[in-house]
Amino acid sequence: MNEKKSILIISQYFYPEQFRINDLALEMKNRGYEVTVLTGLPNYPKGEYFKGYSKDKNCDEIWNGIPIYRCNLEARKTGSVNLIKNYMSFVYEANKKLKDLEQFHFDYIYVFEVSPMTVALPAIQLKKKRNIPVIINIQDLWPENIVAVTGMDYPFVVKPIEQMVKYIYENCDLILTASKSFVPNIQKYLKKDKEKVVFWPQYSIVSKEEKTKKLFNEKDFNIVFTGNIGKAQGLDLVIEAAKQLKETPIKWQLVGDGREEDALKKAVHENDLDDIVIFHGRKPESEIPQYLANADAALLILKLDPVFEMTLPAKLQTYMACGVPIIGCVSGEGKRTIDESHAGVVSQEISVDGLVKACHEMLNKTKEEYELLKHNSLEYGFNNFNKEKLLDELFENMGGK
Repeated sequence: MNEKKSILIISQYFYPEQFRINDLALEMKNRGYEVTVLTGLPNYPKGEYFKGYSKDKNCDEIWNGIPIYRCNLEARKTGSVNLIKNYMSFVYEANKKLKDLEQFHFDYIYVFEVSPMTVALPAIQLKKKRNIPVIINIQDLWPENIVAVTGMDYPFVVKPIEQMVKYIYENCDLILTASKSFVPNIQKYLKKDKEKVVFWPQYSIVSKEEKTKKLFNEKDFNIVFTGNIGKAQGLDLVIEAAKQLKETPIKWQLVGDGREEDALKKAVHENDLDDIVIFHGRKPESEIPQYLANADAALLILKLDPVFEMTLPAKLQTYMACGVPIIGCVSGEGKRTIDESHAGVVSQEISVDGLVKACHEMLNKTKEEYELLKHNSLEYGFNNFNKEKLLDELFENMGGK
């Protein structure tokens, strides 16, 4: 670049919360951009402020040379009312916090959108005020995601959200989508400039690593799940599958945390599965490759819902980057990707029986078949989710904005 460009990242979630935007911010900085982040007080996924953060003090900080400005959003806590307060408070508090950034020049605004979609509203307000292009990275589709998680598909709920979504899409200059299936869904809101919707999958942020530390019993067949433990993941199927697979060498290693973790732990204990379904808690992103290096298979699972059929979970890229065979209990984009890559086994249906059959199929693979799955997983990940290639595409797309 001939001159240093400045980017304002607006994301409701950022370090020390573990989201892909953390790595992207570092990559932007490494490529010569001046990066500033506007975010909230960290409280995801448990819904309580992280230690050292509160509304009672200034929590702005510098992280790896990147200034982080934090607005005093309400913590998620539990329940839908508190979640709505959390979403709305970010918009209100972020708009207030933008006044602290009026002295700075920005060439781009980059919005990282995992729910809520409302995270884009402060960005658009700043764009209208200072004529700064807005790039939005869509991970969750609204209103579809709201309906899938809450079950509220009433017109008086959905219609206003659709109007807000249309407003956001129309006022963004570049729309990046994490799944090919998202593209037509977003384009239907646009009367013109449909070409500004671009498929840009999340990249792999880890590489294959050798086992340097034994984490699991190698006599077991260890199926590893990483990431958020929430309603969307449908991990209740794992509990029921584990009951049916008690006589097999399978151990389920769950690495992560979330709002459904306590309920799952209770179910595990009540079904006497404590030695079969093991919870490891949330781990730093840098440690995930070590867990996957010890895995015999990685689990990709999402509950059955039309919006999740369109979703390509980011953990799939990580699994492939580590060359792990995949057991899929998914439909749509996730199933298509595993089938296309020949990197694992996918259940024919999202159900306990489907998951059990997929596990048996994986267990019955010959050594040669299993090694081929590992090879295919690593190769497909490199060819389709290569970090440097996708970053080049991103900055090329940004160059015209």
